[in-house]
Amino acid sequence: MLQNQHISLRCPTDNRINRWVDGPDTRGTLDIVWSSLFTIFICTYTMLCLNVPAMDERLWRIMGRKIFWMGIAIAGPEFVLTIASGQWGTARESVTLFQNSGFPEWTLRHGFFADMGGFFVVPRVENEHYDRPFPVTSKQLNWLVTNKYLPFPDIREEDIVDKSKQDTIAKIVTSFQVGYLILQCIGRILQKLAITTLELSTLAIVACSILTSICWLQKPLDVRTPFRLTLNASIGEIRKDRLLDAEDWKHTPLDFVDDLGPSWNFNVQEYMGMPLPPYHERPVSRFGNDRFPNLKGPQEIYLCFATLGYAAIHLAGWNWTFPTRMELILWRVSSVFLFGTTFLFWVFETTAAWHRRGWWNHLFHYCFSNQTKRAELEGARLAKQSSNKPKVLPLPAEFWSILPLAVLYGAARGYLVVEVFMGLRSLEPSAYAVVNWTSFLPHV
Repeated sequence: MLQNQHISLRCPTDNRINRWVDGPDTRGTLDIVWSSLFTIFICTYTMLCLNVPAMDERLWRIMGRKIFWMGIAIAGPEFVLTIASGQWGTARESVTLFQNSGFPEWTLRHGFFADMGGFFVVPRVENEHYDRPFPVTSKQLNWLVTNKYLPFPDIREEDIVDKSKQDTIAKIVTSFQVGYLILQCIGRILQKLAITTLELSTLAIVACSILTSICWLQKPLDVRTPFRLTLNASIGEIRKDRLLDAEDWKHTPLDFVDDLGPSWNFNVQEYMGMPLPPYHERPVSRFGNDRFPNLKGPQEIYLCFATLGYAAIHLAGWNWTFPTRMELILWRVSSVFLFGTTFLFWVFETTAAWHRRGWWNHLFHYCFSNQTKRAELEGARLAKQSSNKPKVLPLPAEFWSILPLAVLYGAARGYLVVEVFMGLRSLEPSAYAVVNWTSFLPHV
């Protein structure tokens, strides 16, 4: 029995216990906090697959970036999921692009590796301004190869895997920890034991992290050094062949193929007049991790339901007990705001996607124009959809449409993060009970 924080056990005369002693059937607040925080940490740490750093970056900056994105993955895991889903979609498009160009050996892993900055091209030296290597995306690399400025890179998938630093032990530990959390929550529901809001929030983050890991399954991890590919032409010659000014580019000389946008640093941060990051130079020394995805078709639908599902998990605490009535109301309001702002974001994103693809004009003329006019507009829409530069909304329109939703989301998410710890000060007694796993095992 437990008395005054001391365990009282009956011992034989030799002061030894010669039998199996079961653990306690309760858990403490520290057990709940430690288990949840460790699960969140190990999930976000093993899940992240960041882009290749600049070749001259110091270790402290690389680690700082990893910690920063771990914070993003904890505060808003659906943001990282959206980025990962976009990268998967772009890598998949690159496979189709190279296969159509006659290179079936290009794989999804090659696409990920290129878009994370794994391929640097070295221009033929023309003058001192254009001899610096720079990274190329899968789309830019395909353009260089198909236009004979570069031979198809003789880099096997095994060579890329060899550069990846997958931590098998960390992934095994993560799998066990995630499995334990899920079984723990299922067991507590079946035995009608209370689940804390901290565990509920952890479950939501874990669910998002699992989906993110699936998107990044083929993406190499912690690559430090890229492959270098030598061009058979100078930058000036390449741009002259396209009737472009040799110096009229912003991020890389191949901006006319892929301008690396839209992204937070290159578009939003510049629009807001915020200081640009150190790597924002001409040409860029690495690809940022904040490029916004251009989602299409089923991928957009899947991601919509995934992010709404993450927000909906918090609604599971609707009728749970809280230390005060006000905290219960605030939890409900914040959960609704979290779900509502996510839903409204997808309404806006769908509207913007229809604008990019010309579907609004198509719908209007389908309803009000004759058949000949509709056929002409459909042809123009398909041509625009297949072009390199899709029609986008003006940045101010996108920014000011999303800003109110971002403020509401941030306030709601901020309160939920605070409440999961504040709520630990007063819990139901059953929250401290341990699941009796023996009731789930076959027995007589």
